[in-house]
Amino acid sequence: MFGKLLKRNKSTQSRKPDFQRGLAAFEAENYAGAVADWLPLAERGEAEAQYRLGQLYARGLGVVRDFGDAAHWFRKAAEQGHREAQFSLALCYANGEGAAQDNALPVRWYKMVAKANPAAAEANLALLFPNGLGITPDITQALHWYRLAAEAGHAEAQHHIGLLHAFGQGVAQDHAAAADWYRRSAEQGYAVAQHALASLYANGQGVERDMDQAIAWYGRAAEQGFVNSQLALAIIHEHGTGVEADPVRAAAFYRQAAEQGHPVAQVNLGLLYARGHGVPQDYRETLKWCRLSAEQGNVNAQFNLGLIHSNGLVGAPDYAEAAVWYRKAAMQGNVGAQVNLGLMLIHGWGGRPELVEGVDWLRKAAAQGHTGAMSNLGTLYADQSGKAYNPVQAYVWYIMAAAGTQPGSERDGLEAKAHELGTQLTSEDRHKAQVIMEEWKKNPKLVATA
Repeated sequence: MFGKLLKRNKSTQSRKPDFQRGLAAFEAENYAGAVADWLPLAERGEAEAQYRLGQLYARGLGVVRDFGDAAHWFRKAAEQGHREAQFSLALCYANGEGAAQDNALPVRWYKMVAKANPAAAEANLALLFPNGLGITPDITQALHWYRLAAEAGHAEAQHHIGLLHAFGQGVAQDHAAAADWYRRSAEQGYAVAQHALASLYANGQGVERDMDQAIAWYGRAAEQGFVNSQLALAIIHEHGTGVEADPVRAAAFYRQAAEQGHPVAQVNLGLLYARGHGVPQDYRETLKWCRLSAEQGNVNAQFNLGLIHSNGLVGAPDYAEAAVWYRKAAMQGNVGAQVNLGLMLIHGWGGRPELVEGVDWLRKAAAQGHTGAMSNLGTLYADQSGKAYNPVQAYVWYIMAAAGTQPGSERDGLEAKAHELGTQLTSEDRHKAQVIMEEWKKNPKLVATA
């Protein structure tokens, strides 16, 4: 019994490598089993096994993740004309892939030994990683392998060569060449290239501007569920760019993209509901879509959530909730949110007044040129009954608000307030105000925090 068992084990150990058995093991997530079958085949020169082994090294499946070894095996297959390997090798060179996982035992060992004995570590590195820990970016090599794969009909490689020409990486910037490569890829149904080609037509880059062509290619990509093309079509139909404005179609495309989680599509769909364009007016839907977008960090959605809650568009006003969303938007630099949050804090809407923080937000908005923030600061500092009373600052902010306002009654009113304050200031105070305004012109953000 034991003899038969030992004989069976010996037979198992000496079994012939089989690609399909390795593939079955891979699909069953038995990556060590896949390596056992594919490595001997790769060493014998079988291109598909070499490519598959490269993928395992690139992903760290069944082996220590190592882009040096991944590139080694990709190159072996690529040199035999394997299109996917050529493309994968090009990606390695284009992106520059780093060392193996930092938490992998051999890498930790190497780093530890290198601190004490660099020479010994380097000597043993060749044993641990004979093909190097990684691969450095090399756009020339990337272009070479992209081109080989592209000329063999690889759609993604064709798109990537288009990108290199569009952005002038490794080659002279050439939108016409980019359009040619995008077209080859797009005609094979690659949605990313269809979108890129559509964008060239929409902007007239490398091709004559043609919105019909742009819409057609966006449409082909959108039909495949490519979210950026769905968004592009929504914007085109909402604003009537090259076509008659159609809010109903815009809403339909926004919805397609929004349901895939695109934050811009979500907030734009919400705003259509707020205006009742292409959909029935429904602030509850606005709230729903803006919240989904805001939770992804979209600043426009965060600001609009603030408006919804502060204005009570879906119930009683909720200043505390409005402040939460205004603050998130304000911290991302949204000037409207900075103004609204500042005013809420100064006046204590929804809580006790927070004068210092409120003024800080108004100053931040003023630093972005918001004349309403400047005017509010002037009013705040001009109030003799308020804790912030400061006639010099009031004079400064009224003058700067007037300077940024178009000629008319509003500007006249600001100038009148500044003049009235100016007559009450000493020459020393007016000089101080002049210095503040000169410093403002040099660095508004610095003065905004003063």
